[in-house]
Amino acid sequence: MAFDATPTTHISGLSEDGTDLTIPLASIAELTAAEADASSGDIRQITHGLAEMLFKVYDDMASEDLPTKVSATRTDRSIDASTLERTISFTFELGVTAGDVVAES
Repeated sequence: MAFDATPTTHISGLSEDGTDLTIPLASIAELTAAEADASSGDIRQITHGLAEMLFKVYDDMASEDLPTKVSATRTDRSIDASTLERTISFTFELGVTAGDVVAES
């Protein structure tokens, strides 16, 4: 099988209306409603939840279905018995003039 770029193939419940992109909280396992609350939430938790979700989308793909112009990696390092440092990196091959991700074919 080949890479399928359709967003809803990878993120359950994703929708857009031409103005807003909506991703249901249920699709972001690492994020609670309280953490995502617009006035009392925590932007760090939102960032972590989105990065984890997007990494898992990539990591869950079969090797033959992975994109060739995008990659993702995640590494963990123990700081102490109760603290972990996690790095999630995404690499994109971009066209120089438009800044768009290069087509797979």
